Amino acid sequence: MNKILVVDDDVEILNVVQIMLSMNNFTVETVSNWKDINNKMIEFQPDLVLLDVSLGGADGRQICKNLHLTHETKNIPVILFSANPEMGTNLDEWLAQAFIPKPFQLSSLVKTINSHLN
Repeated sequence: MNKILVVDDDVEILNVVQIMLSMNNFTVETVSNWKDINNKMIEFQPDLVLLDVSLGGADGRQICKNLHLTHETKNIPVILFSANPEMGTNLDEWLAQAFIPKPFQLSSLVKTINSHLN
């Protein structure tokens, strides 16, 4: 089973996404505080990260870029998501593989995730 790390400061969204992805045969871990991302990356070793852009005190786009500039995590695909569609511009600058606007359809989310898994 592919492992997905979902990062969002909205616990309700984390719970819904975790249930939806688990029902689609993914192993899912969640992080609600951006400061816990690095420890969770080491502990969980996800195959893909689904990362909210607005993380109460942090910019998910910068976190994405930092993950891709770090040797241990540079090859892990990161999909950004946000309720603000403008946040999905300049993905190359942030080194993100994709962007999904909230709210999203489960089928669209799963399709995007599958297209970026090795």
